[in-house]
Amino acid sequence: MPLPATPAHGAVHLPRHTGVSMDTSAEAIFVGPSPPVTADIEESLSDYTSMMEGWTKEHVLAARGLRNKVAPIRVEAMRLGIAADSAGITCFLDAFDECMKRVDLHLVTQKNSFQEFLGSPLQQTVPDTCPIVSSTKCVEVQHRREYETMHGTGSVPCNAAAPRKLRRACFCQKVWKPKEGARVGDVIDMIQRLGGARTTSAPAPAPYMLPVRSWQRHRWDVGGGLTADRIAELLDTRGPFIGTIWVCPWYDLFNSVEDEDLVYRSGCARSKMLQRLSEFCFGKDLVGLHSVLCFEYRICDGQLHIHILDNHETTGPQRWIHHSELEVHTITVERINHLGDRHIRYPHSGVS
Repeated sequence: MPLPATPAHGAVHLPRHTGVSMDTSAEAIFVGPSPPVTADIEESLSDYTSMMEGWTKEHVLAARGLRNKVAPIRVEAMRLGIAADSAGITCFLDAFDECMKRVDLHLVTQKNSFQEFLGSPLQQTVPDTCPIVSSTKCVEVQHRREYETMHGTGSVPCNAAAPRKLRRACFCQKVWKPKEGARVGDVIDMIQRLGGARTTSAPAPAPYMLPVRSWQRHRWDVGGGLTADRIAELLDTRGPFIGTIWVCPWYDLFNSVEDEDLVYRSGCARSKMLQRLSEFCFGKDLVGLHSVLCFEYRICDGQLHIHILDNHETTGPQRWIHHSELEVHTITVERINHLGDRHIRYPHSGVS
């Protein structure tokens, strides 16, 4: 008997990986039933220690090659944990091992970055709100890009405020639900309905709101798909965008400030069956969908890597991910005049 369709609001109930979606509620997604925990699997668990001793020896050079902040002991501990939880399913071990292979940065042949327009990270302080935080941050960065391209670096007079009003509006309109999250597209629609993303208090001519003109969703399985060329083109032509990715227990090991040459892969990107399988293996609290800001790419040895700004901490952090992990929402913004003659106020929405 097939499982029910994947819910639209993917939530991971830890403070770090929290509630986003790929907007799949309208699709009928059927996969095979989750594998039962049989006596055979339970018996095989007793063999994991000896199996992993041999496996670790085989791959120990990769661990010893790690430098900077990802210590070999953390890598080996993570491998053992993956093996213990994955019930003999090797695809997750393979994905993790691939993640731990450092790329040769001398092989970078092309790159493009919007790092100069990032400003300060916007941290997620309420669980399950990463679509709200990442959408707000994307609006801010797009406005800074438009504004400073015209008027000079550092000229933008304000930043996006913490999206408390937006979160409340999303809750009142049932766009966002605690422990479930929200669809990115629905959040951007709400930003438009409210007149834009709120800004921090700043003297005139700083605007009250940062308005959104339009947005578009780009899926890997629709039309021409999200090929590497298409994702690079979107960054080149439309600037930073919101990316939706699947996070696994090893996601937090990645930080590009400390390890520029490590690239995250989940092992189950673009596969609903494997995503459901990862939930079975690791638990829904440790895996799930997550939304981030994508602001840079590089092509290294023929592979496209995307640089993301996360919302887990005050520093982001920033991470490199493989392009195949992504689904994308792009945003265009309505320009504001640098002299402040466009009088933008909060709409009379009745939502406080």
